[in-house]
Amino acid sequence: MIVEIIFSDYYRTFLLCILSMGVTFFIRKFSVKEGVLALVMYEFIMLIPFVWILIVSVVFTEFNFQQIIEIVQWELKWIIYFTTCTVLQFIMYYLFWKRNVIYKIGTLLFCVTVVVVPLYVINFN
Repeated sequence: MIVEIIFSDYYRTFLLCILSMGVTFFIRKFSVKEGVLALVMYEFIMLIPFVWILIVSVVFTEFNFQQIIEIVQWELKWIIYFTTCTVLQFIMYYLFWKRNVIYKIGTLLFCVTVVVVPLYVINFN
Protein backbone atom coordinates (compact mmCIF):
# COMPACT_ATOMS: atom_id res chain seq x y z
CA MET A 1 0.00 0.00 0.00
CA ILE A 2 2.72 2.52 0.90
CA VAL A 3 4.60 1.73 -2.32
CA GLU A 4 1.42 2.32 -4.31
CA ILE A 5 0.92 5.69 -2.59
CA ILE A 6 4.51 6.78 -3.20
CA PHE A 7 4.69 5.71 -6.85
CA SER A 8 1.14 6.49 -8.00
CA ASP A 9 0.66 9.98 -9.40
CA TYR A 10 -3.03 9.97 -8.48
CA TYR A 11 -2.54 9.06 -4.82
CA ARG A 12 0.40 11.41 -4.43
CA THR A 13 -1.45 14.28 -6.12
CA PHE A 14 -4.58 13.75 -4.06
CA LEU A 15 -2.76 13.39 -0.74
CA LEU A 16 -0.33 16.26 -1.24
CA CYS A 17 -2.98 18.61 -2.65
CA ILE A 18 -5.37 17.93 0.22
CA LEU A 19 -2.46 18.34 2.62
CA SER A 20 -1.44 21.66 1.04
CA MET A 21 -5.01 22.96 1.20
CA GLY A 22 -5.23 21.92 4.85
CA VAL A 23 -1.87 23.41 5.77
CA THR A 24 -2.60 26.72 4.11
CA PHE A 25 -6.09 26.83 5.63
CA PHE A 26 -4.87 26.22 9.17
CA ILE A 27 -1.95 28.67 8.98
CA ARG A 28 -4.12 31.54 7.77
CA LYS A 29 -4.21 33.04 11.29
CA PHE A 30 -0.45 32.77 11.80
CA SER A 31 1.85 35.73 11.43
CA VAL A 32 3.80 35.91 8.19
CA LYS A 33 6.96 34.58 9.86
CA GLU A 34 5.14 31.62 11.42
CA GLY A 35 3.29 30.96 8.16
CA VAL A 36 6.49 30.88 6.13
CA LEU A 37 8.07 28.54 8.69
CA ALA A 38 5.05 26.22 8.46
CA LEU A 39 5.25 26.26 4.64
CA VAL A 40 8.96 25.43 4.74
CA MET A 41 8.23 22.47 7.03
CA TYR A 42 5.44 21.34 4.68
CA GLU A 43 7.81 21.58 1.70
CA PHE A 44 10.34 19.45 3.57
CA ILE A 45 7.69 16.80 4.27
CA MET A 46 6.52 17.00 0.66
CA LEU A 47 10.05 16.37 -0.65
CA ILE A 48 10.49 13.10 1.26
CA PRO A 49 8.52 10.90 -1.24
CA PHE A 50 10.40 12.45 -4.17
CA VAL A 51 13.79 11.86 -2.56
CA TRP A 52 12.72 8.28 -1.82
CA ILE A 53 11.70 7.77 -5.47
CA LEU A 54 15.06 9.14 -6.64
CA ILE A 55 17.02 6.86 -4.30
CA VAL A 56 15.00 3.77 -5.27
CA SER A 57 15.32 4.64 -8.96
CA VAL A 58 19.08 5.05 -8.75
CA VAL A 59 19.57 1.87 -6.73
CA PHE A 60 17.26 -0.46 -8.66
CA THR A 61 17.74 0.68 -12.25
CA GLU A 62 20.61 0.23 -14.60
CA PHE A 63 22.86 3.24 -14.14
CA ASN A 64 22.17 5.26 -17.24
CA PHE A 65 22.54 9.02 -17.27
CA GLN A 66 19.56 9.48 -19.61
CA GLN A 67 17.25 7.59 -17.24
CA ILE A 68 18.50 9.57 -14.25
CA ILE A 69 17.91 12.84 -16.15
CA GLU A 70 14.35 11.75 -17.00
CA ILE A 71 13.64 10.83 -13.37
CA VAL A 72 14.98 14.15 -12.10
CA GLN A 73 12.95 16.07 -14.69
CA TRP A 74 9.81 14.18 -13.66
CA GLU A 75 10.47 14.93 -9.99
CA LEU A 76 11.18 18.61 -10.61
CA LYS A 77 7.92 18.93 -12.53
CA TRP A 78 5.92 17.62 -9.57
CA ILE A 79 7.89 19.54 -6.96
CA ILE A 80 7.37 22.81 -8.83
CA TYR A 81 3.67 22.03 -9.24
CA PHE A 82 3.08 21.34 -5.54
CA THR A 83 5.22 24.26 -4.39
CA THR A 84 3.42 26.69 -6.70
CA CYS A 85 0.00 25.46 -5.57
CA THR A 86 0.92 25.80 -1.91
CA VAL A 87 2.42 29.27 -2.26
CA LEU A 88 -0.56 30.55 -4.27
CA GLN A 89 -2.97 29.14 -1.68
CA PHE A 90 -1.01 30.76 1.14
CA ILE A 91 -1.04 34.12 -0.63
CA MET A 92 -4.78 33.92 -1.26
CA TYR A 93 -5.56 33.06 2.37
CA TYR A 94 -3.22 35.75 3.65
CA LEU A 95 -4.62 38.50 1.42
CA PHE A 96 -8.33 37.75 1.26
CA TRP A 97 -9.43 35.62 4.22
CA LYS A 98 -9.91 38.49 6.69
CA ARG A 99 -12.40 40.25 4.45
CA ASN A 100 -16.08 39.55 3.86
CA VAL A 101 -17.81 36.27 2.98
CA ILE A 102 -17.54 36.78 -0.79
CA TYR A 103 -13.75 36.93 -0.54
CA LYS A 104 -13.71 33.80 1.64
CA ILE A 105 -15.79 31.84 -0.87
CA GLY A 106 -13.61 33.13 -3.71
CA THR A 107 -10.49 32.11 -1.82
CA LEU A 108 -11.76 28.57 -1.24
CA LEU A 109 -12.79 28.21 -4.89
CA PHE A 110 -9.42 29.54 -6.05
CA CYS A 111 -7.56 27.09 -3.79
CA VAL A 112 -9.45 24.16 -5.28
CA THR A 113 -9.09 25.53 -8.82
CA VAL A 114 -5.35 26.10 -8.54
CA VAL A 115 -4.96 22.42 -7.65
CA VAL A 116 -7.34 20.86 -10.18
CA VAL A 117 -6.96 22.96 -13.35
CA PRO A 118 -3.21 22.41 -13.93
CA LEU A 119 -3.73 18.65 -13.74
CA TYR A 120 -6.04 18.83 -16.77
CA VAL A 121 -4.35 21.66 -18.67
CA ILE A 122 -0.75 20.50 -18.27
CA ASN A 123 0.13 16.94 -19.23
CA PHE A 124 1.77 15.42 -16.15
CA ASN A 125 2.23 11.93 -17.59
